[in-house]
Amino acid sequence: MVAAASSGSISDLKSFLLLQVAWASIPDASWTPPVGGVPGTSHREEAPTTQFHMKRKHSDTDLNSAQTAHISLPESSQPYLLRMRTAGHLLMLALLPSLCTAQLLDICNARPKDLALEPRCVYRSPDPEEPDKPTPEPRPVNPRVWELSKANSRFALSLYKQMALSRAPESNIFMSPLSISTAFAMTKLGACNRTLEQIMKVFEFDTIKEKTSDMIHFFFAKLNCRLYRRKDKTTVLVSANRLFGDKSLYFNQTYQNISETVYGSKLMPLNFKTNPDVARMTINNWISNKTENRIQDTLPSGALDSNTILVLVNTIYFKGQWKNKFPKENVIASDFYVDESHTCQVNMMFQEIKFNYKDLPDEKVQLLEMPYRGDDITMVIILPNRGHPLSQVEENLDQNKLNSWLDQMRETTVSVNMPRFRVEDSFSLKEKLQQMGLTDLFSAEKASLPGILEDGSNALFISDAYHKAFLEVNEEGSEAAATTVVMAVGRSFNLNREFFQADHPFLVIIRESTLNTVLFIGRVSNPCEQ
Repeated sequence: MVAAASSGSISDLKSFLLLQVAWASIPDASWTPPVGGVPGTSHREEAPTTQFHMKRKHSDTDLNSAQTAHISLPESSQPYLLRMRTAGHLLMLALLPSLCTAQLLDICNARPKDLALEPRCVYRSPDPEEPDKPTPEPRPVNPRVWELSKANSRFALSLYKQMALSRAPESNIFMSPLSISTAFAMTKLGACNRTLEQIMKVFEFDTIKEKTSDMIHFFFAKLNCRLYRRKDKTTVLVSANRLFGDKSLYFNQTYQNISETVYGSKLMPLNFKTNPDVARMTINNWISNKTENRIQDTLPSGALDSNTILVLVNTIYFKGQWKNKFPKENVIASDFYVDESHTCQVNMMFQEIKFNYKDLPDEKVQLLEMPYRGDDITMVIILPNRGHPLSQVEENLDQNKLNSWLDQMRETTVSVNMPRFRVEDSFSLKEKLQQMGLTDLFSAEKASLPGILEDGSNALFISDAYHKAFLEVNEEGSEAAATTVVMAVGRSFNLNREFFQADHPFLVIIRESTLNTVLFIGRVSNPCEQ
């Protein structure tokens, strides 16, 4: 369950992503009505290029979506629903607690042939011009799952850099790139043509050696099993998903089946057309229940209307305790230097113990990795040297450099000072993703999402996407109190220790270390800002 800092939880993280789509009364000149011109008739598009391979039959098994998506139907006098474009698709992602992973357990031992992955369209990735720098794979793990983890990490850094460019240096940033990637992977289920191609490229899915895009969902299933079906129960990392669809519509059965099989996202029918506010409260209550009432009123009054046709919710929640806690008696008020001219008072935590650590004088940064109980989930802090702007570190950081830094860390006795902090962030993803190349999905004229509704309507587009994330860190951790107390008492006599003084802005990454999967990423520029 989620707990406040005072309750003893070392790290509580929640994130929420919202994609809003709406119907738009815009005729689509490129859209061909179904045979006979009868609404509701299934239709398959022909591939405009050799990169897209269309499935010629519906499958009874489709990948589930783990997002909150909201799609709307127009009250239109036009004779054919398929001639309308839609902007009413709402996607939400959130970090949440106490979630059921039963659906994931059903597929953890599955093979590709066990899942009938037949989405409406398939994108075939071109051969890469230059191979990635090889990195060792953890064993045992599916090589493609390892590549998906790397793809997610590349996307994480790309999106983070876009966010950093748009924010003032003194502002905090926090997000769950894995939650965002998962949400758009589910959206990809219904995508075709250039919309599908852009999703594959922006989220780096096209870097996976498996050529066809439909296999991405199988690899997500395997990654989810590694992340969420963990034998160690001392930390909590869980995910839950739900589709809320208007009960008057027929959704593509393959889309529903794959969503449920891979992402554990079942369809719950709601009456958006006549009772949108009741539907809104139902969704809010579901989210609140999954977050132990920590996230409430996610959808404000008026967020849904009679045009809503689908709301997809994806949730991820992490709660961990340090393997080595910071003694409470070592928490003191101290200055944090937000910038050269601005300081604030914050509670600084102290301990001296062995951590993975590396001082990189040429890069003007220090790296510190602190494990949570169970060891597989860790927090990495990247601290610039005093006087070296964090913005320069952000600008030059990429996955190869980050991996190189992480590989150089060694177990070292470190005297650590870091603040208690709480970071909460919410923002629209639309502009950032458009700048990264995801343009058609947000365009009423260009979006191609025919795989969501059973009738093959190509009238949907994403009007916006919102993300909300939360991180709280304090001194609580594992039960290794004796070790930390002894180390604290002896700290003034250890002449070989390194110093890690996090009293100025730093980067923070929460990762699953065996797969090097970035779960959360952000920066703490002002821990005094609550």
